[in-house]
Parts: sequence; C-alpha cells; structure tokens
Amino acid sequence: MRAVASAAELLDLEINVDVNGTDLSGRVKSLSLFSHFDAGAWSLDLVFDNNGPEWIDDGADLGLGPNDPNSAYNAGGVPLLGAYHAVTLKIRKTGVGAWTTMFEGFIGPGPRDEGEDWGAADEVNVTCVGCSQPFKDAMIEKRLALRYTNAVISSIGDPCLLNRIIQDQFGTGTAYAVKYIDNPDKSVSEYVVSNVSVWAALENALAPTGYRLIERWHAGSSAFFPCVMDPQRLKVIPDITYSGDFDRRRISGSESDVRTYVGVIYGDADEHEEKYVYDEASDAIKAKFGIPDGAGGRLHKIMVYRTQERSLIDSESEGRALAADIRHDVEEPTPDCAIHIPFWDPRFEPFDLFRAVGENYTTDLGVMEVHWSWSFNNPLGETELTGTVGKIIGAKDLWLSRDVKRKGVDMKDRIDDLSSRIPSQPGTPQLDGAWYIGEDGTPQPVIDVTYHGAVPWWVKERIVSVATFTNMDSGTATGSGDDYLDDSAKAWTAGNFSGGSRDWILITGGTGVGQERKIKENSTTRITVQSDWDTNPDGTSTYVILRQNRNPSEEYSDVGPYRRLNGWQEGRFVGVKVALRPAGR
Repeated sequence: MRAVASAAELLDLEINVDVNGTDLSGRVKSLSLFSHFDAGAWSLDLVFDNNGPEWIDDGADLGLGPNDPNSAYNAGGVPLLGAYHAVTLKIRKTGVGAWTTMFEGFIGPGPRDEGEDWGAADEVNVTCVGCSQPFKDAMIEKRLALRYTNAVISSIGDPCLLNRIIQDQFGTGTAYAVKYIDNPDKSVSEYVVSNVSVWAALENALAPTGYRLIERWHAGSSAFFPCVMDPQRLKVIPDITYSGDFDRRRISGSESDVRTYVGVIYGDADEHEEKYVYDEASDAIKAKFGIPDGAGGRLHKIMVYRTQERSLIDSESEGRALAADIRHDVEEPTPDCAIHIPFWDPRFEPFDLFRAVGENYTTDLGVMEVHWSWSFNNPLGETELTGTVGKIIGAKDLWLSRDVKRKGVDMKDRIDDLSSRIPSQPGTPQLDGAWYIGEDGTPQPVIDVTYHGAVPWWVKERIVSVATFTNMDSGTATGSGDDYLDDSAKAWTAGNFSGGSRDWILITGGTGVGQERKIKENSTTRITVQSDWDTNPDGTSTYVILRQNRNPSEEYSDVGPYRRLNGWQEGRFVGVKVALRPAGR
C-alpha cells in the first residue's frame, strides 16, 4: 500500500502525462492503467485528441499520429508516440499540491491506432508498457550462455545475482536495476543462463524462493523499478479497509487451474540425483475441488513442478518449502472476486490485503490486479480490484507454466519412478590413493576409482563428483553409542559442527576404522551422527572431523570399471560420488 494524500476522498482527478519530455496532459481524452499479476508488470492505455485546430493551425503542426509526416513531433521519422520513448503518468486530487507518480514506462512496442472520421475530431490510441519491458525484450543468446558461481540473491549483494545478470547484458553503467523491498537473502552456488530473456533469467532465479519480481513504486528511489517482494501469503491484517465506499462486489472463479497436490522435482546437491517431494491440500479442499473417483470419494488434481537445473532448490527442506508455496497459490480458484470503487484510489498495489465491509458480510481480498480508469466524462475515475477471497496469492501462471504434466510430454513413468519406484543406486566406488610419476618426472598423488557390479543397460555414462574437505579437528574416542562418539579431552563449541550437513566424522584407526558419518550436532564433548554406526567406536578409535568444501568438481566418464583422478595434494581428504546418466539425456 502506498501513502497518498486524500486518496479516499471523492474529488476530481487531475492528470499529468509526459512523453519523452513533452507534456501531453491537455490532450488526454481517457486512460486506463492496469496491473498484470503474472507478468509482474503494468500497462497504460492512452487515448489522445488529435488534429484539432489548436494544434495544427498557425503553422504549428503538432499532430500525434505516429505516421503523420508533417508533424513536428515526428521529426526525422521518429514518432513521439513510439520508439521506446519514456512515458510518465502522474495524478493528484483537486486541491492537493503534490503529484503522485502512477506509471513509468515506455510507448510501445504494443499496438498504436490512429483513426479519423471526416468532419469530426479524430484520436490516437497507444498502449504503454512498464519499466521492465527492456528486460523482456533483451535475449541472452544460447551461444553466449552465462555462468554465475558463489552469488547471492540479496539486497547486500555487490552486485547481487539479479543485478549481475542485468549489468552483463546492459553494461555496468546502466540505470536499469532490481530493487529490494523484501530480502530473500539466498546464496547460489551456481546458476547458468542461456537462450531466455533477461526477465526470464531473473524470474527463474528468484522463483524458488517464493518471492516475486514485480514492477512497483520503490520509495527509496522515488521511481518505479522491478522489485523483489515477499507476497506475505499468510498476512491477515488488512492494509486498507473500506466500510461501504465500494458499490459492486462480484464473486466468481474458474476451477480449471486448481491443483490440490503439488510435487516438486529437484536436483539434490549431496546425492547428485533428482528427487521428489510433495505437498497436498487439506481433506476439505480435496473434497471440494478434487476429481470424483466414481465411488463417492475424490482424487487429487495433481501438478508436478520441475525446478531449473542447478536451481536454488537442492535439498529436501527447500523442495518442501517450495511445494508448500505453490500449493498455497493453486489449491483454490484464483482470482475469484472483484470489487469496484466509484473513484480513483491510488493506494492499491498487488499483494495488498483489502477488507471490504459490506451491508450483509465482510470480504477480505488478496489483491492480484488493479485497474484504474479516467476520462473527461468521468473526472472522479474508477478503481477495480481483482483477487482472491481470504488470502494473498504469490503466483499462478509462473508455477503452472512449469507443470511437467501440462507440457504434452509423457512424464507419468518418470514421476512414478521418483515418487515410489526409486531406481537402484549406483554401487559405492572403491577409492585407492596412489603415487605415479608425472610427465615432469616427479611423483604425484592420484586417486584410483574402481567400480564394482554390472552396469544397467540404460546407462550412457557416469557423472563423477569429487569433493574436497578441510580438516577441522582430530582425536581419539573415549566412548560411544549407536549414534554418537565422545571425546572427553575436547571443549568444542556446541553446534559448531552441524554446518548444514557439510560436516563429517571419519574413523581413521582402531575399532570401526573406515566408517564415515554426517554429523547431526555436537556438544562440548560429544559428536552425534545422522545414522547409526555399523560398529561402535571405542577407546582405540581415532577420528578426524571434516568439513566439505563447496562447489565440488564434476566430470563425465564412460561405463568402464576404472578411472584415475589426477591433480591432488598429499594429505588432502577427498570424497567421490557417482551418478548414472541414462541414455537420451
């Protein structure tokens, strides 16, 4: 919600329209300003009076027709109402001193229409697009794929991933930028962009956080920018409340885009394979919108969302959080309510929660779209709000467009594999450290990787991931249990070795030698592991605590039983994981 003077007062509206530095306010016949929810953008339709005697007499030809060759506004063949010329719309209520900027964008590239009736005044109609349009028109070529590592989606990035993408396309001196109203504060180990628009690259990176990229007034910059915003899906306190100041309320909706079960396919960073999680609507919603099963019950309406390769979503907890956000947005008809206000109230923006207190009942509306209109014949203007009853929706088409069940590709077997019939995992490779004489004649350490067992028929090649580790501590156990190891000689900081599942303990000698486990948590003298020991360590067991370094290296190998990995340092701890890549992928 924006703070605007006299916003809810029934006062005539004053209009200011500037196109490329030319004030055309006096020629605006009518206008319509509309927010496009799923596109995250605004559009402005303007109707201008044209070719009246006050503009073409006395030798001053100021026709606005884009194809008028005599107009001073079209000098050099460049039309004023075209050529990506900048457009600003400002409004104020009569008697209010300050103007409020309602729109900043560009003329075109949408339709322009010029009509003329003999003996009558003619008019020019143009559609203006919002400030993000250059991002939507600029394409990142496939041959110029961009790769970003160790980036952040955060207001404290310098620059953040989103603004790095913009600067790489438009130059470091560009005024174009993404602004942060809310801060996801997410890190990105790797993000690859290719063959998409700049806007799609930004939106694909941000979408898994549940935040939205949307054109919005950025108060800190006093201008419109594409802004990162948390939709606040669970908001319950209204931003704006009306008691009887609206004149129409319409409840409607379509169930065609309703889904009551949302699966998410994501790439697991630790296991280096695709995994599947899901979130489902309540039994009450399933009973209302589910598919009749012919026996008195209901089946889920299922969608499955596949994250982009190398997405932010690379763990089970992140996958479940994304599934919950998507399910919240698509489990009921959206939008399903419209409320009409008989004057222009400029405070509304998408993701506001509006409470309309009517004669018979109260409606809370999560605003998805705002439509304002004004004309000479209606100087008060009008406001139409469209949204969802009772809650705020973060996105809809953004999710459904990536529903693998909607793309015409037969994914049923693949989804079933992921959800219930998980393919057998590749066997654990055997690692042997060795020395060999390098090309320069000096001994060099290598790792010999040996694979055991038959290779399934469908395997094209192996993907070998090699991670390195930093030695955090070592010692000798003084006790243990099924899922822990004690060392009374230590005084660790509690919680120091949970490390987001990056910390491991390896038994290097004595009882249980060779066992490794991920660390779940630690106290001052105890390490608790995520899964039980095969053989519990004892007082003969020596150990090291290892922290896995980020960004493991990957390489493809054939399906042979042996591979040698070069380029290591003596004394370095190394771990190898292997995934099987099927033919045809």
